[in-house]
Formats: sequence, structure tokens, C-alpha cells
Amino acid sequence: MKTLITKPDPIRVANAVLPELIHHNRSPWHADFLVAAMILFLLAARGIAVAQSVTGNLGAVSGDFNAADPILPSTKAIYQTNYRSNTVEVFSLRGVDRGTFATPANPTGLVFDDAGNLYVSSDNRAAYSILKFAPDGTGSVFADSGLSGPHALVFDTAGNLYVANEGDSTIVKFTPDGVGTVFADGTDGLAQPFDLAFDTAGNLYVTNGQLPAGTGSVLKFTPDGVGSVFADRGFHLAFGLAFDRAGNLYVSNVYSDTIEKFAPDGTDLGVFASTGLDGPLGIMFDSAGNLYACNRGNSTIEKFSPTGADLGVFAHTGGGPHFMTMFRPRQLHIESEALESAGKVSGLQDSK
Repeated sequence: MKTLITKPDPIRVANAVLPELIHHNRSPWHADFLVAAMILFLLAARGIAVAQSVTGNLGAVSGDFNAADPILPSTKAIYQTNYRSNTVEVFSLRGVDRGTFATPANPTGLVFDDAGNLYVSSDNRAAYSILKFAPDGTGSVFADSGLSGPHALVFDTAGNLYVANEGDSTIVKFTPDGVGTVFADGTDGLAQPFDLAFDTAGNLYVTNGQLPAGTGSVLKFTPDGVGSVFADRGFHLAFGLAFDRAGNLYVSNVYSDTIEKFAPDGTDLGVFASTGLDGPLGIMFDSAGNLYACNRGNSTIEKFSPTGADLGVFAHTGGGPHFMTMFRPRQLHIESEALESAGKVSGLQDSK
């Protein structure tokens, strides 16, 4: 027969023991001392209970605190591809190198799905592919057809994956099970597309490198594939794309070592950053509004404040840094935004 051992309830223990202690210690000084000690005990017990309650509530919000849940990537890490080093590197939000996550051949674009799987474009001419890595690093081939110099990857809200093919100037759309169709091509104005980004309305933006001239443009496609020119000035080999929270679009210029800023209507707002850049490729915002840029020239990631102030080198990378991403599941984003707007949680979104 097994003996069941249970943890004592601190409140019940206090209620039972405190009167007895006071009764057997007649001295008022002893009684006061014991009462004070018991109060401290109760406060400590209450603190534990509150901490457990808060942890439980956060677990209900994000789903990341339940030990029984599947392993998920950290939401406080930056994943970055190194084309020449054939690695996907991981950095903490303080720029500490946490090591290599995967070793695909000539990796370029990368993006997470909501389940924590990481998709990586392999721009390996011998075998173009999109690879899928589970949170534990186990890899498989998601797609190996319809690709030609694959670069940026991005998901729409329905879970379809889009890839920019620099080699044949196409954008291919893959269903969740890996079936691909051409979403846009050269007849739609594509000319060496590199990066992709969706706005909140579901419009897809694309950078055109326009090699060998190396000028560039940004095209905008509606959800049903109708394309138009969003901007065609201020470019010197347009490459990376990133939206801030106000809907402004930022574009990295490889040849001029600058990042250009555009208003939501396409108005050129001028140079956002021009120091600390050396052949900038992929760019990305964190939840605090800081902008990060991969420097191909000196294998670094540079960090800029929301106003464009150069905050210096964030991290040193492997050879040929290309793109960056973070694990930002949509459900966690929606729930944390809702709680913050309701005044119930402050800063939870910073964990994304």
C-alpha cells in the first residue's frame, strides 16, 4: 500500500499553530515575536501562490509555459543565415552568439511558421531547395522544384509560403503541403527579386535588384496578384525590406550602403541610416522599433534606434550574412496585443 504524501497548506498550518504558540508562550514579547515570524511565513507562502498564479495565467496566454507542450524556438532570439559559411546562426537579443542551428548549403531567406518550424532557402545551384527544420533541428526538404536562386521567404495568413526567385525573376507560392504555382513573373515587372514582405492588408511587397544596372524598385501586389510600382527612386541595388509599426517601408541599398525610408503611400522620406553599413542585405525590426541590418561586406549585424541613430555592431556573423528572422507566432502576437491594449499586460510583446 502506497502512502500518499501531500504538501501542507501554509494558511491552515498557520491557523492551527499560531494560537497554540501564543498560548504556550505567555510573555507578550515572545508572542509578538512569534506573530511577526508567522506573518513573514504567511507572506512568503502568499508570494509563492501569486507567482504560481501569474505563471499559470501567462501559460494560458502564450502556451509556452506548459512543460507538456511541444518544444518551441525561443521568442527572444534572432536566427540569421550565412551564405558563405553555410550556417544558420542564432543570437540572443543582446547579441550573444548561441551557436549554429543548422548547416544548409548557401542559405539565404528564412522564416518560421506558427508551429516553430524554420524554413530556409538553399541557393545551392546544384540543388535549389527550401528546407524545413523542426524546433529540434531535424531537417527535411519542403520543396525542390519551381526554384531558381531562391531568396526571401514569407508566409501569408493562410499558411501559404512565398519565395522570391532571383534567378528567373519569379515569385512562387507554395501551399502548406508543398505544391507550388507561379504567383508573379517578369511580365509583372519582376527583375531579380530579393526580398518579400506583407503589409497588414495582405499586400505583398517585393524588392527588384534590377541587375546588372543595380538600381532597383519596389513592387506591390494585391492578394489576388495585381501588381503595381510602389517606388522606383532612391535605390542602389534594392535588397532588404522591413515595415515599422506605422506602416513605413524601409529598403536596404547594397551599393550605396544606405537604408531608405518610404511612407505608406510610397513617398520617399529620405535616407534613414548611412553609417555602420557595408553592403547591407536583409533588415528586420524588433518589437521595440530597433532596426537590424546584415552587412555582407564585413560580416556583422548593425543595430539602429527607431530614429536611425547607429547603435553600433550588434553581432559578428559568419561569412556572407543574408537574412534574419525571429519566432513570432501570430496567436501569441494577437493575444499579447489584446492584453496590453486592455491594460492587463505590459511589455509582453517584447518577448516576440
